[in-house]
Amino acid sequence: MGNDFIIDVENLRTHFHTPEGIVKSVDGVSFAIERGKTMALVGESGCGKTQTSLSLIRLLAPTAKVSADKIIIDGKETKDYTKEQARGIRGKDISVIFQEPMTSLNPVYRIKRQIEEMIKLHEPGLSGAEIHERAVDILTRVGIPEPEERLRVFPHQLSGGLRQRVMIAIALASNPKLLIADEPTTALDVTIQAQIIELLKRIQKEMQMSILLITHDFGVVSQLADEVSVMYAGKIVEQGSIKDVFEDPWHPYTKMLIMSIPGIKVKRGGRLETIEGAVPNPLNFPPGCRFYPRCPYADERCKREEPKQIKTGGRMVSCFKKEVAGA
Repeated sequence: MGNDFIIDVENLRTHFHTPEGIVKSVDGVSFAIERGKTMALVGESGCGKTQTSLSLIRLLAPTAKVSADKIIIDGKETKDYTKEQARGIRGKDISVIFQEPMTSLNPVYRIKRQIEEMIKLHEPGLSGAEIHERAVDILTRVGIPEPEERLRVFPHQLSGGLRQRVMIAIALASNPKLLIADEPTTALDVTIQAQIIELLKRIQKEMQMSILLITHDFGVVSQLADEVSVMYAGKIVEQGSIKDVFEDPWHPYTKMLIMSIPGIKVKRGGRLETIEGAVPNPLNFPPGCRFYPRCPYADERCKREEPKQIKTGGRMVSCFKKEVAGA
């Protein structure tokens, strides 16, 4: 990939060594994100989405072993980085917004200390007055009213929506090139969700920043993303542009995810899809296609063989049914 991509990942594997065996959380994942664009990594809980993002910045437990053919971030090959080296990427090149602000913000420190520490870390030459001015400016940019007053409060004194805006402000304080947004709207009500989505779109445009959006919700994907990678049981099973994947999903899992969300393909009064069963245990994935125990189209071949990736017209899918259809 050329310089048009902020990140280019090939064959990423993240395995956890436990007393019970090897947990293959991420098992051969590849993707690339264009500068200034958003890619959504979509799938149910337990598919490996969050572990994929944390692998990029080595924010994992000591039992994790990360390997890849390449992990190029802003032109730098980082696949062999140590945790110490990866610390230089975090914040500077990549920032993260986590799902629940109250588990990320320190409850005993005021907002002022938490945001100004981030600014000081990445711009040590600034004076105290300049750091404070930057903090006020960033809170203003993310739409927090009365920013001077908000700097003096503790996280528990803010609403869920304002806490999420503070998290976004802290993430943006270092002017990252890539923002990882891990389920950024899950804990919020619908009205606040819409506000956060609009905020992310505006900030992305202003800063020309790329976003890796991690979510299970195709409704959020449809509003934010340019490209989508659908993940199941540690692997990406389908990739393509939002338009292509929404209009013509190739993988049964993708189709069922889309059909389980009201208002996208299923109109009022229509029947929503349900996906029976659960994501398989990463300690013991089934042979063949990992989705076959839940797939309504599975046959004997699906149980025996693992489907290869089929790439055509800028899209990718791992499914025998598409292969048979002549993609």
